[in-house]
Parts: sequence; C-alpha cells; structure tokens
Amino acid sequence: MRLPVPASAIRQALVNVELPGRFQVLPGRPTVVLDVAHNPQAARAFADTLGTMGYHPRTLAVFGMLADKDIEGVAASLVARVDRWYVAALPGARGASAARITRALATAGVADNAIRIYDSIEHAFVAARNDANETDRIAAFGSFLTVAAALHAARAAQ
Repeated sequence: MRLPVPASAIRQALVNVELPGRFQVLPGRPTVVLDVAHNPQAARAFADTLGTMGYHPRTLAVFGMLADKDIEGVAASLVARVDRWYVAALPGARGASAARITRALATAGVADNAIRIYDSIEHAFVAARNDANETDRIAAFGSFLTVAAALHAARAAQ
C-alpha cells in the first residue's frame, strides 16, 4: 500500500527535522554547539561544519570519549578548529581517562598549555563557559555521554 505524500510535505518535514546531539546549536552567547562525533568520519564532518559557521575568535572544546573509540583520529580531525581543550573522563568502565585523552591530544599536536583537565564533563563545560567571551564558541563532542552532560550543565546555568 502506498500513501501519497506531496513533495511540499516532504520539503517541510526536512526543513523542520532536528537531530539532538548532531550539530545542535544552543540559544544564547557564547555559541554552544553539541555533537556526538565519536569517530574520525563524524569528527571531520563536525570540523567542516564548524568551519561554515562564521567567525568566532576562539573555539573551546569540551571533550570526553569512550576508551574503545579512535580518540587519536577524532582529536586529529578537530585539532585545527580548536584553540583550547577542556578534557574529562567519562563515567563507567568504558570511559577513557583524562590522561588517555590528553595523550591523544598531544599526539595530534595540541600543546600542553592548551589542555585543561576536569573531573567531569559538567565541570569542564562550566569552566569553558566561564573562560569564553561572548563571541567565542564552545564545542562539546566525543560521545553521547559528553553531549548529555554538557547539555545538562548548559541548562543548569540558565
């Protein structure tokens, strides 16, 4: 059985589609972008899309990943778009330690003085928000857990 759907209805649906955690831009200043980008392919797409957003003096990354993911590949994909990294381990047995993430960032060429380490994504997000100017951008990415924690922290700050 086929249901006739006019092309205008399909266009309208595509215009209104939202994918939480996939290049999700939160309202307000500084600009906050959430993306679950947890593999190099998604991270490259995220980096490319960040590049189309217009000018932001700095991009502050809130970053946490699971240990069984390609942390080096994700870091390498975004290193050119990020000025400062706010790193935290994710909870649970699968969460990568902050030390593991920091090593991956160093391998990608990130200087030690551009990395800050926190005990949770929520604390990392709050620190990034406190350090950000109104015209800066905060990008929280690396896992569904990272995005959920950053979103929780962003909503708590409102």
